[in-house]
Amino acid sequence: MTTTPSAPPAATPDAAMLEAARRADRLAEHGPTVHGPSVTAVIAVGAVLLTLAVPVIVFGERWWPGPVTVAVLGTVLAVGNWFVARRRHTLQPFRIATDERPFAVLDREQRQRTGRQITGRAPVSADSAPLVRAFLQWQRRSSRVAAPGLVALGAVLVGSAWGLALSSGDVWLLAFLIVVAVLIGAMGAVEARRAERVLRSLPDSSPSTDPATGPEA
Repeated sequence: MTTTPSAPPAATPDAAMLEAARRADRLAEHGPTVHGPSVTAVIAVGAVLLTLAVPVIVFGERWWPGPVTVAVLGTVLAVGNWFVARRRHTLQPFRIATDERPFAVLDREQRQRTGRQITGRAPVSADSAPLVRAFLQWQRRSSRVAAPGLVALGAVLVGSAWGLALSSGDVWLLAFLIVVAVLIGAMGAVEARRAERVLRSLPDSSPSTDPATGPEA
């Protein structure tokens, strides 16, 4: 009489949460793996190209040094940020690989429940606390390393819009960019306070301590 080997037991919800927390921990410490061009590099290249166009736009205008200076400063910051990110292994990828995504191992109910806890719309349960803490630390790390590139790109766009305003007299684009920058800054501050509040509600959490930054794969 032969017996058929039984299939291996399926992963339990607790095992899935532990794996998700492990992935989030790795992202918080090392960041995602970058395959191909990074967002950081594309921002640097885009800043250079836009800056090259600004002197052409403002050619012959009386106040041309203003927009050119702003655009050049943005480009210097963008290129410098790319060099620093390469050295510190903090380049930002366009897409995170599936095997590095924390939520990829969770079912729909777990994703929804954990998402509400991360955004502070529901109290954090004991089994979700490690994942919530690591995920929010990863978000904070991502925001920190992305900020210089966004500021640099914003400066180049403002310099370009300023040049267009000088050459054409149309200031709507410049005003729009300034309003968008203010809104993004306000939203970022609100999001940071929300994440800090959730981290402080977790047992034994230390939201003021940034996760260690290690080398990326």
